[in-house]
Amino acid sequence: VVVVDGVGYPAVGSITGTDNASVAVACGRPFDDASSSTSQVDIISSACEDGMGAACHGAEAPKNRAPIPVLLVGKSGVGDAVDSFNLNATYFANRNVPVIGAIFNKLSTEGFYSLENCKEAIDMYFSKRQPKRKAYGYIPEIPSLKIAREAMAKDNVSSEEEKLNTSLQMADSFVEEFSKCVNVHEILRDAEEVTTEYIRQHQAQSSQGSINGKSAALKRDHNFAGSHSMQPAKIPRLDPQVSKLNIVSARNAGFSLTRDQIEAMASAAGAAGG
Repeated sequence: VVVVDGVGYPAVGSITGTDNASVAVACGRPFDDASSSTSQVDIISSACEDGMGAACHGAEAPKNRAPIPVLLVGKSGVGDAVDSFNLNATYFANRNVPVIGAIFNKLSTEGFYSLENCKEAIDMYFSKRQPKRKAYGYIPEIPSLKIAREAMAKDNVSSEEEKLNTSLQMADSFVEEFSKCVNVHEILRDAEEVTTEYIRQHQAQSSQGSINGKSAALKRDHNFAGSHSMQPAKIPRLDPQVSKLNIVSARNAGFSLTRDQIEAMASAAGAAGG
């Protein structure tokens, strides 16, 4: 398994063609059109495993690449977390790079925006609005990591060796918490399925021998990106003076809520305005 760590927001580096979406395409899985020889792919794969390169077998490299599926790391909270996810996912979708979902990081363990409350709201959002994507995990704020980061930021760690040991301890703590909170198996499975589907769609279009190749490619890209896009919301027709019980019923029925209804519910639960 190869994990490519993105840098900054999705478009960083676009002026030089090294933004995250371009890297996802450049590092994607190579494959040939359905009309190409399958044995050639096998040879190239074997050559790459041997570290020899395709040229040793006299074969050309595959012409196409299936972009690496993207997993976004999101913010804590609910509204800003979902808004930021959609903003970042849109850039990848525009470049026909699939976004399978997100992990949400540094969530509080208490209060109105506790991990459990945020998880409930965000899980509901994905199930109703973006069923092709998932929230694969919610990671709480880890007090020991916060203390260690602050100590290192203030340069309270004396020697380089101590800094290294502290960093390694922080990494171990995070990995332990990550393994508890994130469904890694599901991430790998969905990434594989998305890649396989991308290749299948591309090869199916190629084998049809469309006269208008450009139109077919645009249709394929639109269909693939569209399958990983949000679904339109359903707006309930509820009384403006809706009670908390009615709000819960509407949520369970799969309806979106109006701003006034959401504010009323949040205010009743103790959320601050702003």
